[in-house]
Amino acid sequence: MTRNERSLGRNGSDGFSTLEVLAAMFVITIALTGLLSLFGYAISTMSLMQDLLIAKQKSRETLESIFTARNTSQITFDMIQNVSDSPGIFLDGFQPLERPQADGLIGTADDSGIETLTLPGPDGDLTLTADNEVRVLDTFQRQIQISPILFADSSVNPDVRRIMVSIRYNTPMGGQSTYAVESYISRYR
Repeated sequence: MTRNERSLGRNGSDGFSTLEVLAAMFVITIALTGLLSLFGYAISTMSLMQDLLIAKQKSRETLESIFTARNTSQITFDMIQNVSDSPGIFLDGFQPLERPQADGLIGTADDSGIETLTLPGPDGDLTLTADNEVRVLDTFQRQIQISPILFADSSVNPDVRRIMVSIRYNTPMGGQSTYAVESYISRYR
């Protein structure tokens, strides 16, 4: 043996042993499995974020609809209640996300047809092209809760109401999530 061979600790054989190769394959397999599960988690989180964005937009849209109807005198302040509180026009409980019809108001009895969302296709063009993706929002539900505001003496304030719009949707992990937005509306514009 030459001096260089002794200092490297080699005894004349080159390469890896079978045990070393198996250990390296085991470590690589564990690392790749971890990366694959991380990739799956990232995909489901991205889908969840898209659904959360839709829920935020739909809840704000609903509030805007109510405020616009009040501001344009399309409805009276007394009508801004749930149907269980006469003369309210907004449906009680969670309802499917349906398109407003003749009255133009979201969450009333005349709504019909599940809302859809059109997303641009691979060409990035949102105009009516064949590659656009149309998503039916049938996994979303909306609830409009309108409640009175009480004075300190527990009497009802006749000029202000609380509106809470909740959007419930299914998550990619099999559960449900809810996004809610709350606002106050007064008789006065």
